[in-house]
Amino acid sequence: MHIAEMLDRGRPTVSFEFMAPRDENEVQVLEKTVAALAGHAPDWVSVTYRLRTGQETLELVTRIKRQYHIEAMAHLTCANTRDATRRILNWMEREGIANVLALRGDPPGPGQPFQPADAGLTHGSDLVAFVRGNGYRLGIGAACSAEKHPESPDLEHEFHYMRLKVEAGADFLITQLFFDNRFYFALVARARTAGIKVPIVPGLMPLPSRRSLAFVTEMSGASVPEPLQRAIDAQPDDEGIRKLGVEHCIRQCVELLEAGVPGLHFYTFNRARAPIEILGALRGQQLLAS
Repeated sequence: MHIAEMLDRGRPTVSFEFMAPRDENEVQVLEKTVAALAGHAPDWVSVTYRLRTGQETLELVTRIKRQYHIEAMAHLTCANTRDATRRILNWMEREGIANVLALRGDPPGPGQPFQPADAGLTHGSDLVAFVRGNGYRLGIGAACSAEKHPESPDLEHEFHYMRLKVEAGADFLITQLFFDNRFYFALVARARTAGIKVPIVPGLMPLPSRRSLAFVTEMSGASVPEPLQRAIDAQPDDEGIRKLGVEHCIRQCVELLEAGVPGLHFYTFNRARAPIEILGALRGQQLLAS
């Protein structure tokens, strides 16, 4: 089933992003996380793409869909040539994968430029256009930022590329993580004024630790509201930060759900505890169906 259809059903979806494992130890952690979160009835999940382990990612997406009967979406980036991309998309369709998240991909490291594998696939919008233009029946998602991405000169540049992705054929958008809902609401308002009507799903991440927070804010450009930063600084250890992160994310979700968002997408970092606690709180308040 296409994810865009789920987002148009009139009730908010719940979805999780899993990170592609880098080694056997991470495979075991991920398997436990998938099993734990599958029991909480997500509408769909996604799995990130690493060039080195791309085949394993695709196999994991297929396994989730078949074993847990959850719609699983594969991420795909511009790290492949057009011929290799076509082979991957053909494989997805043969295996019954119904959705793809078309992304440019991350640079090798902070401050380093992204290196596309093909001159014809340099931006996420190029990959969206490639999937749509080659007749694939896949639902297509794309990414967007509620705040300025570190690689963008300004929000105008960010919005321009978001618009290109929709014009190229993206069915829905998922935002990068953010900790202040005002950025999300401003993005949606601007998109609607510009005539962009596709669902825009907020991407959320409960704070896992000081170290992880520093990494994700550097990579995504997400800012931390001053009151939240003060509360983080006052915590004696990572467990205190984790609890604080869960509480803050619950407050974000409540406000977003009351505003009528199409869904909630959680960046899990392959950990199940925080998302389970957040969903429990939201269902306890009857903001999500049990």
